[in-house]
Amino acid sequence: MVRIGGGVFPHIKEPDYLRDGQYRIDSQATPTMLNSLMYKLSYYRFVETDGKGFDRVRRTEIGKKYFKLTHFDEVFTTHHWMVRIYKLRPPKNRIRGKAKKSKSKTSSASTSKRTAKIKKNPWQ
Repeated sequence: MVRIGGGVFPHIKEPDYLRDGQYRIDSQATPTMLNSLMYKLSYYRFVETDGKGFDRVRRTEIGKKYFKLTHFDEVFTTHHWMVRIYKLRPPKNRIRGKAKKSKSKTSSASTSKRTAKIKKNPWQ
């Protein structure tokens, strides 16, 4: 996932997630790894499974055990934690409903200048 993200977004650098050439999830993991979205979604409430946060597949205790999710809500987790589903929380600063159009008249030249400055979302 890090390589894919780095291919699309150049500010994501794979070495920031590696410790001694390995992806670590234990106490030796890099701060970037421990604060990544993938880590947090994978290990959210994981300490509740056994009280220690021991990942049986990787045979190690996870590095960061207690954290809150600010943008996601857990919707479903299977019995063995193999599948986890989250939903995105609505942004707090979003105004619900349609925005009202202003009554002021603008020229098409000024409108085109404003739209040229807006960055387009690559995911749409």
